[in-house]
Parts: sequence; C-alpha cells; structure tokens
Amino acid sequence: MTGGIIFQVAYIRFVFLGPTARALDLSAQDYGNIVSVFGIVAMVMYFFGGWFADKFSPKALIVVALAGTGVADLYLGTVPGYWGTLAAHLLMAVMGMGLYWAALVKAIGMLGDSSEQGRLFGFLEGVRGVTSTIIGFAGTAIVAASVAEAAGVLWLIRIYGLLCFVFAALVWLFVKGDEERLAALGSSTVTLRQLWLAAKNKYTWLIGGTVMLMYCFYTTLGYFSPLLENRYGMAAALIGVIGVVRTYVFQFVAGPAGGMVVDKVTKSSPRFLRWMFAGSAVVALVFLVLPRSSAFKWVALALMFALCLCVFASRGVYWAQVGEVEVPENERGGVIGLASGLAYLPDAFLPALCAWWIGDPSATPVVPEHGGGYTTLFAFLLAMALFGLLLTTLTDRTRRRERAARTHTETPSPEPVPTGS
Repeated sequence: MTGGIIFQVAYIRFVFLGPTARALDLSAQDYGNIVSVFGIVAMVMYFFGGWFADKFSPKALIVVALAGTGVADLYLGTVPGYWGTLAAHLLMAVMGMGLYWAALVKAIGMLGDSSEQGRLFGFLEGVRGVTSTIIGFAGTAIVAASVAEAAGVLWLIRIYGLLCFVFAALVWLFVKGDEERLAALGSSTVTLRQLWLAAKNKYTWLIGGTVMLMYCFYTTLGYFSPLLENRYGMAAALIGVIGVVRTYVFQFVAGPAGGMVVDKVTKSSPRFLRWMFAGSAVVALVFLVLPRSSAFKWVALALMFALCLCVFASRGVYWAQVGEVEVPENERGGVIGLASGLAYLPDAFLPALCAWWIGDPSATPVVPEHGGGYTTLFAFLLAMALFGLLLTTLTDRTRRRERAARTHTETPSPEPVPTGS
C-alpha cells in the first residue's frame, strides 16, 4: 500500500497536470523543467538504492523514505515558489528511488522463498495498483468539490503528505524483520565490475533501449489531458476521472493481462512487446491525422485508452526479458542497473520538452505551442514506436539464433554404423 502512496505527488501530473502547475504558482514550462530535474536525480538514485538496502534495515529505510516524502509533500502545500518546489522534488527523488524502492524489493523478498517470489511481487503490484486507484478517485472527488481546481490540488498534496506519515507509522509498528532471510537474499549493490560486464552485454542495450522507447509513451500520457480538454472539448469535470483510469486502473488490469498473453500465446516477451509497439504506432499515426475538434472527442478518448493498454501491458513484461535471454545470475544486477539508467532517461528530458511543445492555453497570457505542438509530439511517438519494432525484432532474432546455435552444439553426432564383412 505504501507503493500506492509515496509516489502520488511526484507523479501527480499524470492526473492533474495544468491544475498542479497553477496550484504551485508555476508556469507549465517551469513545472515541466522541475519534473525533468526530478527525473535526472531519480535515475541516478536507482544506482544507489541497492547500496542503501545492503547497509541499512529495509524496514527503517521505508519508514524514513515515507516520512521524508511526507515532509516534502507538506512543504509543497505551502506553495514555496520555484526553488522550493525544485528542492521538494529533489527530496522526493532521493527518498523514493534512493531509499524506498530497493528497500521495498528486499522487504517483499523476505516474505517467502524463491518459489513464492512471482506470487509475492504480483500481489505487490496488484495492491499497489488498487491503492493508487482508490486514492486517485478520492483525490479527483476532492479536487472536483473545490471552488477552484488549484486549491483542491493543494489540499490533495497535503493529504498525501499526511498519509505518508500514517503509513510510516503503520510500517514501523506492524512490519516484522527476518535477519536470517534478509542475509540469504544476498547483495543488492551494483558493482563497477557488474556494470562493466553489463556494458559489454548486447542485451543490456537491446532491453534498455526497448524499455526506454515504450517509456516515452508512458511519460507523455499526462499530456493527453490538456489535449482532450483544450483541443477535443472534453468536459473539465471528466479530465480528472479519465486521468485516474488512464494512470491507475490500467496499471493493475493491463499489467497482469500482458504477462498472461506472454505465457499462453506469444511465449516470448520481445515478440509480445513488438505487438505493443505496433499498436502504439497505429495510435500515434491516427492521432497525427485525426482532426482536433469536439466531434472526434470520443474517438480521441478511445485511442488514448488503446495506447494505455499497450503501455501498461508492456510494463508488466519489460524486465522478464532479462530472464528469457538467460543473462548470467552474476551479471543480472549490472544489466538491470545499466538498462534501467537508459530505460528511464525520458523522465530527464521529455516533461520539459512536452511543456514547450504544447504550451498552456489556460495561462494568462496564453502560452502558445512551439515547434509543431502536438503534431511534433505524435510524430516523435510514431518514430519511437518504429524504433521499438526494430529493437524487439533484433532481440527476438538474436535470441533465436543463439538457441539454434546452442542446440546444434549440444546435439551429439550420430554413432557410425558398423559395416559387416
């Protein structure tokens, strides 16, 4: 449940993009720049998370991370200006990605043996998604009931901050540690040697690049809200609800569904991801040519939900590729670490770039689109989808060639047939 709480404010833009910028008294561009800096720091913190999880108790790290995030949230609720908002986002990045995430993975790992890990982490993702959905809908109701959306968002940020403190107390009081099982989990720290081995592994770049290309779609989903409202005439009251469905409902519905399709149908994660990139390419192409008028608002909504299905189904099987291509156990930490640094790179530049592309029609004075606006955004996404098709095809073919070569090597030569005299 803490996973459904701790990242709410850091990623609140996925549900309330414009209202959050106005609530914090920032321009859309300034808010986009701050979120990009958050993405850069978060990306770096992923590498340090394993070290923290090895040095300190996972329970203590989770409690500190929740409390620290609560402080950042409540500070944001005071509308601290540009530099204060930036400082709060830096603190959220350190708390969430540096202290919390690797500690959470270790804490969940302690709950069962190796045969139970899939079920435990599946249940984690499900509870996280349900918690996020419930809180998201409650937040939408709070914002809708407010006289001004911006005021509602500020109260929502403060409530999320208080919830962080509540869950920090609950974890401290009720979560028990198991030192023997913790020791059995081994090290989470990614060493320089592991990173060097990962850099020489072709699958690091194929998998990291694949995730990065699909993550471009995930990062831009929040920018569909102003598109639906300002270009397709969707009612403002529906935007928050649509944002919750887009961000959280698809998380716990499409993710498990993607895993089931891989297990039962494609038998291959790269092959399944190729389907998802193909679907995403079609959606981006249709958005490029679809007239932006209220007559097509339901078509635009259906297209966005189709894209959400592709994105969140992909998120459920991203890292399954590491096991499928049989990366050696002693190299997996480095491969996942280096591939993650590449994979989440869009968080470091896309928010600022998208804010520049789409402008802000609700600002005073109005901030116009730049560089082609949404047309450029959808052309960019189409290009990412086509590159994704290429990388998943390369991964799939490379893996099949390796298996064929290994099968040929392991097949014993037939015994010679003796000849009679």
